[in-house]
Amino acid sequence: MSDITSHIREPFSIAGVCVANRLVQAPMAGITGRAFRLQARRFGAGLLCTEMVSSYGVTFGNGRTADMMTLTPAENPAVVQLFGNKPDVMAEAAVAAEAAGADIIDVNMGCPVRKVVKTGAGVALMEDEELAARIVAAIASAVAVPVTAKIRSGLRGRVTAPSLGRRLEEAGAAALAIHPRLAEQGRGGKVDHAVTNLLVKQLEIPVIASGGVQDPAGAAAVLAGGASAVMVGQAALGNPWLFADLLAGTEPHRRPLAEVLAEMGRFYTDLVVEHGKERAGRAMRKFYGWYLKPFKSGTGLTEALRRSGSFEEAAVMIREKYQLNY
Repeated sequence: MSDITSHIREPFSIAGVCVANRLVQAPMAGITGRAFRLQARRFGAGLLCTEMVSSYGVTFGNGRTADMMTLTPAENPAVVQLFGNKPDVMAEAAVAAEAAGADIIDVNMGCPVRKVVKTGAGVALMEDEELAARIVAAIASAVAVPVTAKIRSGLRGRVTAPSLGRRLEEAGAAALAIHPRLAEQGRGGKVDHAVTNLLVKQLEIPVIASGGVQDPAGAAAVLAGGASAVMVGQAALGNPWLFADLLAGTEPHRRPLAEVLAEMGRFYTDLVVEHGKERAGRAMRKFYGWYLKPFKSGTGLTEALRRSGSFEEAAVMIREKYQLNY
């Protein structure tokens, strides 16, 4: 293993929060609940992150919102990511997140989804650097844990990450994560880690590179550019083994179906603990396609799994399709 490839296994720190390695699990809306976070930790992710949590939902006392940011000791160190556009509301929500076990509070400044942007949150904050900085400053003064932000390259064709990054660092941000695509690109188009490298040169705080990393060579490339850590999200959907592959420096490869099915069962068990059996069964439906993608399951099985009432039922269908021994 080369020095730069093994670098991902080294610890790093965010304002005193020690992370065992340089592999971070990305926040993903509707996906990165506790079961997903525990799975990422089992496969080696050093830092975990909740899905984005509404600051208004927290301050209004919404029970499901509170559950989304409640962390267990097995997940630490972990980040609670908040979204919103009011400094006082964000600060109040951050206090609650800290009480719920957050080691770090992250501000979502990168979500391009219309229903988030139209409220002035997510990537919309990149258009108002003064407001973005006030939000970070308000949170930093309200909590004892570090404050970070996740941003994009910019929006409307303009790369503004370096200038915003400087403002956020001055406001008290302890680290920044960047997904180097413009807002209008969504998840499509080229990930430009030249922007990541530029941000690294502009800042004294750690920069975490998000997007496009699918193998050890990709991770080594962004770390060689000066990023302090690598954030992995979409590439790990249905493939939690990617975390272990990146840490070991081994090329990702298809696992045997029996091993994949066993991991699906363990993931489902954690979902049941998190949500109860009925809700866990529904939640599993979105994951079947990701787990079975390497096996080309076909439209018929995919649609049947999306209608399945329970994981037990789905497992029977999968075993019959691929003639696995019970």
